[in-house]
Amino acid sequence: QQSILNELGEKSEKVITMARNTKPLLKSIYEIDPEKIEMIHHGVPKRPFQARESLKIKYGYKDRQIISTFGLIGPSKGIEHGIEAISKVVMDHKDALYLILGQTHPALKEEGIAHRNKLEELVESLDLKDNVEFINKYLSKDEIIEYLQLSDIYMTPYLGKDQAVSGTMAYAVGYGKAIVSTPYMYAKEMLSGGRGFLAEFSNPDSLAECIKNIIKNPNVKAKMERDTMKLGRTMYWDKIAQCYLEIFFNIIKSSPKTEVAS
Repeated sequence: QQSILNELGEKSEKVITMARNTKPLLKSIYEIDPEKIEMIHHGVPKRPFQARESLKIKYGYKDRQIISTFGLIGPSKGIEHGIEAISKVVMDHKDALYLILGQTHPALKEEGIAHRNKLEELVESLDLKDNVEFINKYLSKDEIIEYLQLSDIYMTPYLGKDQAVSGTMAYAVGYGKAIVSTPYMYAKEMLSGGRGFLAEFSNPDSLAECIKNIIKNPNVKAKMERDTMKLGRTMYWDKIAQCYLEIFFNIIKSSPKTEVAS
């Protein structure tokens, strides 16, 4: 993989990354000329905004504090720590509901099914059947966005410290969510400047404290949503497409003109 990326970097006019945090890695590990590297955000589909409370009523979650996580379910997602965090949150906030949205990762097969069974058993053992709900299906983009829009808090309790980009985090930022996450690379970049709370890895107590802090402080939540939305507006697909077009046109304009054979 490294030799392939070395060669791609050498032959490319530009190399596009979706996070600034990868620029030093592309230079130091893959020996790509920093002048070639451009950053363009992970894109997010643009949909009309719908009122949170109206969507909660539509989905049967009226008067609930919704915390959500979406994506293909697997052991690297740290969802067991998210569930344990919710068991601590509901001690003070009985109305909290954690939505775990998405099907088991198809590449994991038996391992993935066993992992999901463990998660369901954990919910049962912690007596959280009224506070954790699995939406076990592959979600369309429109469904993902509606679930995000009805959520009060989005959580990514991932375990991998070096995850450079997360599509689910990008979607949550794109729709202006208050976000709680473990401090993997992309989360640290996207939630900098107070756009969200970073909890410790594999630490349900830390996740729970972050969630409770947002629930107890509506002003903090509202500011997070405003700050996240400010960044999110720059990540819609039409804006991202324009960024790519500008790079393509600049390459074409700066390329030496070739003579066309008559």
